[in-house]
Amino acid sequence: MEQISHRTRENTLSKIIRKLTPIFIIVFFCVNSIVSAGQISKTYDEDTHLDFGLNLLRGNAERPWESVMPISAWNALPRFISEVTPGIVINDFLSTLLAARVMTILFACGMAYLIFHFSRSLYGFVPALFSLLLFVFDPNILAHSQLVTTDIYATGALLLAVFLLTRYIRNRNWKNKIILASGLGFALITKYTAMSFIPLMLIMLAFYDLAQVCRDGHESGKYLSLLREYLVLLLLAALMSVIVLNAAYLTHRTLVPLGDYKFQSAVFSGLQKKFPLFNNIPIPLPYPHLQGFDWILAYEQTGEGHGNHYFLGQIQRGKGFAGYYIIAFLLKEPIATQFIILLAFIFFIVNAVRRSRFWQHEFFLFAPIVFYTIYFNFFYNSQIGIRYYLVVFPLLHIFAGSLFGDWSSFSPAKKWLSGLSFVYLVVSTLSYFPYYLPYFNEIVWNRSYAYKFLADSNLDWGQGRQALEQYLASNPNVSYPTKYVRTGRFIVSVNDLVGIKDPEVYAWLRENFEPVGHVAYSNLIFEITPDEKQALCLNSSYCSDE
Repeated sequence: MEQISHRTRENTLSKIIRKLTPIFIIVFFCVNSIVSAGQISKTYDEDTHLDFGLNLLRGNAERPWESVMPISAWNALPRFISEVTPGIVINDFLSTLLAARVMTILFACGMAYLIFHFSRSLYGFVPALFSLLLFVFDPNILAHSQLVTTDIYATGALLLAVFLLTRYIRNRNWKNKIILASGLGFALITKYTAMSFIPLMLIMLAFYDLAQVCRDGHESGKYLSLLREYLVLLLLAALMSVIVLNAAYLTHRTLVPLGDYKFQSAVFSGLQKKFPLFNNIPIPLPYPHLQGFDWILAYEQTGEGHGNHYFLGQIQRGKGFAGYYIIAFLLKEPIATQFIILLAFIFFIVNAVRRSRFWQHEFFLFAPIVFYTIYFNFFYNSQIGIRYYLVVFPLLHIFAGSLFGDWSSFSPAKKWLSGLSFVYLVVSTLSYFPYYLPYFNEIVWNRSYAYKFLADSNLDWGQGRQALEQYLASNPNVSYPTKYVRTGRFIVSVNDLVGIKDPEVYAWLRENFEPVGHVAYSNLIFEITPDEKQALCLNSSYCSDE
C-alpha cells in the first residue's frame, strides 16, 4: 500500500509539473517582453497604428495610412478606457505607450499557448515544450510581440487558421466550419497579407482531400460532394469576412459603388475603366478596407513610401531582391533554432514512420511555409524587414518540435546536446536584451557590422532613440556627420548611413571607414582623424565640393 501511495504522489507531482512548466515558460516570455518594451523607444509607426485604433474606438474609421488595421483598436483599448473613465487609479498607466504594447504582448502569450497546444496535438508533450521554447526565445518574435504594430497579429492569425483547418478536417461538422470561417474573417482585420489565407486554406483542404481519395480509391460522387463542401466553406468564409470587416470598420461607407472609389493602383483603376458595368455595383465592404488594399498594391508596384531597398551592401529602388527573406532568416534567426529546424527536416526525410504521417501532420505546416517563402522571396517587393516573413515562424517552431518526438529513447548524449543547444539559444537571444529588434546571430560576430548585410526595420526602427539621446548627453564631443568630409567623432543611424533615403549623403563615410562602436546596435560610431581625412581627400573626389 505504501508503494502504491508513493507512486500515486509521484504521478500527481508529475502531472502538476507538466501543467505548470508551459505556464512558467509563457509567464517568463510575458515578463521579459514587458520589461524590454518598457526600455525601448517608440518606433516610427507605432503612433499611427495607435491613433487609428483609438479613432476606431471613438467612432471614426477614416484610414490615414495604408498599413493600419482595425486590430489596433485592441492596443488602443487601455488609452480609450482611461478617456472614458477619468479618475480611476491606474489611468496614468493606461494612457501610456507601454500599456498599449502590453496588449500585443498578451496576444503573443495566447499565440505561445496555441503553439504548445498545437504541437502537443501533433507530436506530444515534450516536443510541444521544445516548440514553445523556440517561440519564446525567438528574438524576432520577441521584438515584434512588444510593439503597437500589426505584424505579430497577422502571424498569430495564420497560426490560428492552420490550427482551425486541422481541427475542421478531423471533424467536418457545422460548428468547426463556422469557427474556421470566423477565424479567416478575423485574420482580415490584422494585415492585408491575410487576404491570401482564405484561398490558401481552401487549396490546402483540396490537396488533402485529393490525396485521401487517391489513397482510398475513387468513389462515385465523391468529387462532386467535395466541391459542394468547398463552395459552402468559401461562401461561409466570405460571409464571415463581410460581417467581421463591417463590425471592425463600423460599417463606414459600406455599399459604396465601385465607380465611386478613388483608386491609385493600376489593378483597381484598370478594373473601373475596362469593366464600366461593374462601377454601379455596391461593394459590401467598408470603404477604408478596399481603399487600404488599393494603396498597398500601388505602393508595391511603385516602391513609393518605403524608400530604397537595401540588401548585402546594395541599394535599389522599387523592385526587391530575390532571396531577400531567405538571407534575412539565415542572419537574424538564432543559429541554434536553424540547427534544430534543419535536423527536424533531415529526420523527417529519413524516417519512414514520420513520412507516413505527412498528410495528417506536416502537410498543414509545410504548405504555408513553402507558399509564403516563395511569395515573399520572389514576388514581394516591399523588403523593409524580416517582420513580413514572421508569419511562417510559429509553423517552423511547431515542426522543429517533432525532432524530440522520441525523447524517452534519446541517449544521454543526445539529451545533453539538446540542452546545450537551448542554452546557446537563450544566451544568444538574451544577450541583446532589451533591444531584440536588431538581433543578428553569430554569423555577424561584430555587431557593429550588421549594417553591411541588412538595414531598415531589421536594425533601426527608432527603438534606440532614447539610448542615443543619453549617449549624446554624456558625450558632448560626438556629433552627427554631414555630407562633407569632416574629422572628429560622429554617430549616425544605420538607415541614414546605408542610404535608405539618400545613398549619396554618407557615401564618403560608408565606403571608406568602419564603425568603432554602436549605441543600441542601430546607431554607429565613427572616428575620423585628420590623417584619414587627408588621405581620403587626396585619393578621391569627396572633398571637391567643400
